Amino acid sequence: MKKQLLIAGGSGLIGSAIAAFARNSNWEVTLLSRSGGVGRIQWNPTNHEIALPEPMEFDAIINLAGASIAGNRWTKKRKKLILDSRLQSCATLEKYLESGLLKTQTYIGASAVGIYGHHTTEIVDEHSVTDHDDWLAMIAQEWEKAHNKIARLGIRTIIVRIGLVLSREGGALKEIIQTAPFGFLGCFGSGSQFWSWIHIDDVAQLMLHVLSNKETEGVYLATAPFPATNQRITEEISKTYSPSRFVIPVPTFVLSLMLGEMHTMLMQSCRCYPERLIGAGFQFKYLKIEKALQDLMSKEKLNSKRT
Repeated sequence: MKKQLLIAGGSGLIGSAIAAFARNSNWEVTLLSRSGGVGRIQWNPTNHEIALPEPMEFDAIINLAGASIAGNRWTKKRKKLILDSRLQSCATLEKYLESGLLKTQTYIGASAVGIYGHHTTEIVDEHSVTDHDDWLAMIAQEWEKAHNKIARLGIRTIIVRIGLVLSREGGALKEIIQTAPFGFLGCFGSGSQFWSWIHIDDVAQLMLHVLSNKETEGVYLATAPFPATNQRITEEISKTYSPSRFVIPVPTFVLSLMLGEMHTMLMQSCRCYPERLIGAGFQFKYLKIEKALQDLMSKEKLNSKRT
């Protein structure tokens, strides 16, 4: 009999990858969705409502739901939406789990490496201090507090702090290569800021790994063990994509004009080492940035040829 997995935020980049991997691993996957449909349960986290036809039980719930950090400029309205959408999704699940209308053995909540703030050289892990006061750190802190309310219900709770996800389907990689047709790629500012990255395949596999390992609980980092600078990542993309493309620094003031306050996300440096994840026996398929990009960019070329 297949195990049952419920994913909130399952139609996004990460959620889609997790759902596909879970199905291939003999899980029955159901999505919480505002629109409903086959294989979906309709919900409205703004109103704290889930359209359950009857009490339902899942072996695990993964909550990724929340408005995109990089979707639009950080206006006051956008900032409120980013925070509220995360807290509302957690509160809705907490409400239904507490009432017994929804049941699960394991809950996984998404968070972000932004919780560590800006670190130029210091290496951080799951035990490092997270009391930084910049906006990105505050969002992650509040998000994790909301996840931990579910832990108080006696449910095994795992929080996964996700780094920069590299995928050919979207996200940062698509943004970086968008200038490639013009013969150059841009790195941001000096390019010396460290980005804690992870291949999309490893994200999907580690979620199922911590879920299936009964000993796992608490915080885990979803980042490859070897962070790389923005400049190095851009140069490796250039080498893999086409050696003829130059890497050109984009000045910070230009990024500020283009993106407003959101440009600070590109300039933030964080060197993460997933100590607890490795200790839990997870084996990365893509440890180094070169290997990850070789895989992703070769698939990108195949996709380009087909289209």
